[in-house]
Amino acid sequence: MASVSKTLQQNSRLGLRETASIRAIMLLLALLTWGQPAHSQEEKDRPQPPAGRRVGGFGGPIELGPDDVAAYSAPPEEFKRIRDKVPHGKLEMVDYESKTVGTTRKMQVYTPPGYTTEKKYPVLYLLHGIGGDETEWQRFSTPNVILDNLIADGKAVPMIIVMPNGRAQKNDRAGGNAFASAPAFATFERDLLDDVIPAIEATYSVDTSREKRAIAGLSMGGGQSFNFGLAHLDTFAWIGPFSAAPNTKKPQELIPDVEAAKKQLKLLWISCGNKDGLIKISQDMHQYLKKNGVEHVWHVDGHGHDPQHWSSSLYWFSQQVFQNKPAEANQPTKPLVGKWTATINTQIGDQDYVYTIEAKDDQVGGSAVMKLNGETFRSKLALVKLDGKLVSFEETLNFQGNDLKITYSGELDGDKMQLTRKVGEFATEKFVAERVK
Repeated sequence: MASVSKTLQQNSRLGLRETASIRAIMLLLALLTWGQPAHSQEEKDRPQPPAGRRVGGFGGPIELGPDDVAAYSAPPEEFKRIRDKVPHGKLEMVDYESKTVGTTRKMQVYTPPGYTTEKKYPVLYLLHGIGGDETEWQRFSTPNVILDNLIADGKAVPMIIVMPNGRAQKNDRAGGNAFASAPAFATFERDLLDDVIPAIEATYSVDTSREKRAIAGLSMGGGQSFNFGLAHLDTFAWIGPFSAAPNTKKPQELIPDVEAAKKQLKLLWISCGNKDGLIKISQDMHQYLKKNGVEHVWHVDGHGHDPQHWSSSLYWFSQQVFQNKPAEANQPTKPLVGKWTATINTQIGDQDYVYTIEAKDDQVGGSAVMKLNGETFRSKLALVKLDGKLVSFEETLNFQGNDLKITYSGELDGDKMQLTRKVGEFATEKFVAERVK
């Protein structure tokens, strides 16, 4: 494992730069070649909400609606950092015989810390983009490190991650004309179902029930996750497309039987960056699901079509997959977004506050305006958190030439927050903040 990890780390810096450039070119061509998915008449007739317009990189202008916001905050800075004091899983390259292709193929497999044949593990099949191969996820996002850390923190269940090559043809190396391989990307559906999954289940100690099998992917792999996952709900119960590419089929084709999908899906987790010119593909799916009452997660962060988005998406998706907890469990700040007012009785007089808590891109923070004795003071809010009903945040207030760090903690009760405010070691006040409706 050490030699595999060292080789991957040595190749990652050069490979990331080259592959990112290739990806941008190829996805632009993909959009022009494949086009956006066709839209139904009812989609065309759907009233469009007021939206912000952005110029997309490839894919054209970006129209953002009120639903197109981050469901999660940004991951902590160290989420992809190797931690010496946590147990580490194993990363290995595995050969398997593909009857679909008629040759021996390779896939990369992560087994969690403490892997044992005495236990049956769930499996996540993680698919790459149009310019990648079985090493792309590892070069871009180090899923082994992300999972090691999440498992150590008790936020993800121990799972096996399989990273296959989605180009199901004898010469499956990335490079050259990616569109010559377009049929191979579709053929991979059979390779995955008939060869990859059976090989994994014959080699590793896995739970073979559909409830313990997930599929997710980036870009083209996101489209494959939509196409293969929703077409085979008897095989996959958990589906996670990240910034899906134009190979994605139309929503009506993917979910022809809405009621059946509602019963079979454990989780459909969709994400895209608000700077990604391909966002319309995922937006259309979100709107179709919303209209038909199909429960799902829709997460739009502040990134583009890039590794930062894919890493962040894997971080959050991994914390929900194979766990019976509601999709909103990791959306702690939504109930706090908005304006709140309060009057705080202090030793220097009554302070009238208006707190504005905002979710901007994938960051949650805000600002405050305080009036005291006819003067107005403006400040910044940060570290906004909600754990169950427990609220906490920090304020940085410039007062009489000094930057004061003020901490807040308390409990959310509907449209009221019962808070305790501490100004360093100087003062502690209790008060109630009420939501502005």
